[in-house]
Amino acid sequence: MNAVIASLGGKLAERWLAGLALPGVVFVAVAAVAVRLGHAHWWDLWLLAREIDRLALGSPAPGTGSALLIVLGVVLASVVAATAAQSLERLVVALWTQGWGRAGEAVTRRRRRRWHAAVARYEAALRDKARRLRSADGATGPLPDTQALARACDRIALTEPDRPTWIGDRMLATAVRVRACYDLDLAAAWPRLWLLLPEETRDPLALAQADFTAAARRVGWGLLYLALGLLWWPAAVIGLGLCVAGWRQGRGTVSVLADLVEAVVDLHVRALGAALGHPTDGTFGTADGQAVTVLLRKDR
Repeated sequence: MNAVIASLGGKLAERWLAGLALPGVVFVAVAAVAVRLGHAHWWDLWLLAREIDRLALGSPAPGTGSALLIVLGVVLASVVAATAAQSLERLVVALWTQGWGRAGEAVTRRRRRRWHAAVARYEAALRDKARRLRSADGATGPLPDTQALARACDRIALTEPDRPTWIGDRMLATAVRVRACYDLDLAAAWPRLWLLLPEETRDPLALAQADFTAAARRVGWGLLYLALGLLWWPAAVIGLGLCVAGWRQGRGTVSVLADLVEAVVDLHVRALGAALGHPTDGTFGTADGQAVTVLLRKDR
């Protein structure tokens, strides 16, 4: 039993060191620098070096108890910082994926208007391109770049916006596309699909989910550094860089996660139907998806 506990403690310590301790210790170190230098001496390396020498050599024979208290203080401060970053991570995920209530309605309406305008430009360019290609004289001059116009639509949202953020709409787009293709309620089907997946299929999904939460955690650390910038403005620069990097990482990872979820539905939807007593011999169609949705929702 002691060996098991020691092994478990080692794994937990390793996980804490990799995921929480190192960013927390770095933040505590930057916070100490911010408190000591401030805005007035933001780049006074000599002052910082003298302070380090004073702490290191101030006592000719520091006691073991004092050293342990210093180490314990650093560890506790880093744990508090890491806990705050994790709380901010959950807040960032909610802001990225949820609707914000009434506060987000105006933002969503604005994004919806922009999306409809972009789609109208794309469809008009398609009609103009088709008309010119069918004309007797052939196409005169450069044809409209419909691919660029389609990418402009996708930069706003893949489907009609229903969330204040692109990341939230990217996740919703998967459910909309699954509904349009199979008439299947993805929210009701996903827990059952997950139980049917083999381990080698779950691993990429879990990795993509972990990357997405890591991006939100990076933004959480960035917010902490922005707050630290009130004492030492270079910390705000670090925080801004972390927020931008986390936001870009979040956009990339949510696309990977949404594509993987849609791929799982495409490849395993027939197995889901068969497991629920609705096997299909050919292509899984909208009638099959509707029947499976009724089974999943327990509709009468």
